[in-house]
Amino acid sequence: MSQKLLDAFKIVVKNDKSSIRRYLVLGAFDGLLVALSIIVSSALAKTPIPKLIPLTLSGIVGVSLSSMWNTIVVELKEKEEELKELEKQMMRSLKGTVYDYSYKISVILSTIAHTLSPFIGLIPLLIYIILKNINLTIILSAGSLSILGVFYEGEIKEKIFTIILMVIAGIVASLFSILITTIL
Repeated sequence: MSQKLLDAFKIVVKNDKSSIRRYLVLGAFDGLLVALSIIVSSALAKTPIPKLIPLTLSGIVGVSLSSMWNTIVVELKEKEEELKELEKQMMRSLKGTVYDYSYKISVILSTIAHTLSPFIGLIPLLIYIILKNINLTIILSAGSLSILGVFYEGEIKEKIFTIILMVIAGIVASLFSILITTIL
């Protein structure tokens, strides 16, 4: 049994590492944008830092839970379909095999990655707590977003494009937060 699990884990590392990496980046991206939006709005509303901490953490936890449930629902269905297709091709049940275990391990690892990665959103919170400057927080958070772009797969051109898109998303989120806070 333990050898089957080890073999299944090796299959997951070989076949699903890019998918797990995407979940890490997507979750971190969501966490950074949520935290940045909360921090910008709270700073403009002159929310004291002791109150800002639970607000930001609460937003990150919400994104984390959403990420977890989304991943479970999507990955369970995807892996179930993949296993059924493989069973059809092999004309036999694969329950209890290394393939069955690898699909389950993949779902677990993807879920863990997508659940924990939004906590990268604590970076803008720490920046703001330390610097107490919203402009520097936005700039340094954009830097954090650009680092995420490096972790995407692809050639350097694709990574640069991803970095630009992520930084633009951070700026747009900040601008919307400023706009919403100042208008409402």
